Amino acid sequence: MSTDGTTRAPGRGLTRWQAIPLAIGSIAGSGILFLPSAVYARAGNNSLLVWALSTLLCLPMLLMFDDMVRSNPDGRGIEAFIRAGLGDMFGRCVPVMFIALVIVGLPSGAYVAGRYVAQTFEVGRPVTVAIAVAVLLTAALVNFAGGRASTRVQTAATWGLVLVATVLLVSAVPSAREGLHTVAPGTQHLGVVLPGIILAFWAFAGFENLTFLAREFRRPERDFLPVSAVALAVYGLFTILLTVAIAVTVPRAEVDQVVGLLQLAAVAGWGKVIIWAVTFIACSAMLLNAVAWVWGASQMVRDAADNRMLPAALGALDGRGTPRRALALLVLLFSGTSVLLALKPDLVIDTTATASAIFMLLYVLSIVSYLRVRGLTVRSGLNLLLLVVIAVSLVQSRWQALYGVLALLAALGVQVVQRRRAAVRQVPAEASAGAVTAGLGAEETVR
Repeated sequence: MSTDGTTRAPGRGLTRWQAIPLAIGSIAGSGILFLPSAVYARAGNNSLLVWALSTLLCLPMLLMFDDMVRSNPDGRGIEAFIRAGLGDMFGRCVPVMFIALVIVGLPSGAYVAGRYVAQTFEVGRPVTVAIAVAVLLTAALVNFAGGRASTRVQTAATWGLVLVATVLLVSAVPSAREGLHTVAPGTQHLGVVLPGIILAFWAFAGFENLTFLAREFRRPERDFLPVSAVALAVYGLFTILLTVAIAVTVPRAEVDQVVGLLQLAAVAGWGKVIIWAVTFIACSAMLLNAVAWVWGASQMVRDAADNRMLPAALGALDGRGTPRRALALLVLLFSGTSVLLALKPDLVIDTTATASAIFMLLYVLSIVSYLRVRGLTVRSGLNLLLLVVIAVSLVQSRWQALYGVLALLAALGVQVVQRRRAAVRQVPAEASAGAVTAGLGAEETVR
């Protein structure tokens, strides 16, 4: 019997061993293409410290989301979770913040795919932009046609990328003996650690998706924590090893923050085959990821329209149930980010960090909500400590966090204006109702 009163049939659902691969696929995403090289290029010998802290940051949140799954094994969105502790105003901000995140993060990922193609075939920036636009347009057209990205196909593509990356790791082993000093943590340049965490956290940006995946577990209230912990540990270790592999084979001054895996493939000794394989799987994984994210973002637009955070017309569906207006809005917003990246290609890592900062802001709201609902316990206390670390990281990231803060303030501001207008309309209505009541009373007195 589940805690929400529904009965689960015996033997139905995923066992822990079946769920772990899906959980790893849920966490892994396009970030594996460039984050190991980007983190190393920015944090240098403190890269492992950045990855270790980023992974540790997830542990208190695992406990928080475990409590959430225990209270409702059938899953609740992060919006409902935030609303439970902070009220309706903050709950309504969540779709807006997700939209702000997607319109920055998704074009950045598409641009990374374009860079992989351009680097592999040694062509210029126009091809990079063309591939990025093609990925976004294809994802939009698939959704316009009512298509969906299969979760299992997405997971298969992610595992294909993991398999190729594993081959690259094995190829880097001979260089490890002489190159490990490049990633030996030191006390110098510690100022890069917290901003580096903002960037590295994009690797775990789909972290809360595990709460939705828990619906597939045989015993979600018991299996969520061990499955998620194993998936987090495996993926965290994998990103660390990839960072080490790049560090011991490519001099830091020569590391390309975007296509570091291709540089690793170039020195792997497998010829063009491994380079083409990395590029093909990278583009496939990014396209599938984009299809899923566009669909999810269109639902967020509809939610925002239903909540009156956006015009109600954007929530309309056509005869086949496709949110065409929401999709059209996303295409328009993607165009703005795509133009920016076409003009300023060096911003692709910064825009990724900006999107990651919004996720961290959403986790800040989740932690505050958790503290208000549960009070001070061991688990909420650990998340309170995490809250301090996240806050300092966001402050040090400066303008990268500012975008998310402005999105949150704008969403709150819209609601304040709406409530004031509603209050203004209510006063004349109450006065009119009072006048009618008084008139009826006077007439009754005369009678």
